[in-house]
Amino acid sequence: MWSIDDWKYVARTLITDPKGREWSVALMDLLGQEGDPDMPNQWLELQFTSGRFFTLIYSPTGAVQWERGHRTLDEAMDVYERLLANVRSGRLDPAQPSFRADLLDD
Repeated sequence: MWSIDDWKYVARTLITDPKGREWSVALMDLLGQEGDPDMPNQWLELQFTSGRFFTLIYSPTGAVQWERGHRTLDEAMDVYERLLANVRSGRLDPAQPSFRADLLDD
């Protein structure tokens, strides 16, 4: 069965927030991903709309709590480092999901 942990990541860190909850903070490059067999060609579509690189935070169950697309690796790495610091310090609470506003239905 497919799991979010099966993706290929540029960087991924398992961290614990101040409340003792574990989260994975990850940076992925969409180029070369095999993808979820249940969602073929969806990654190519995302790449063109949001950028090649994605930062995300997900729970141990695989629920994505935060995600953003980035056009460059440098931009994505900067965001990845800030996410790590903000989750560790408690400034960002992944239990309160944050998704891109342009994906919401009107």
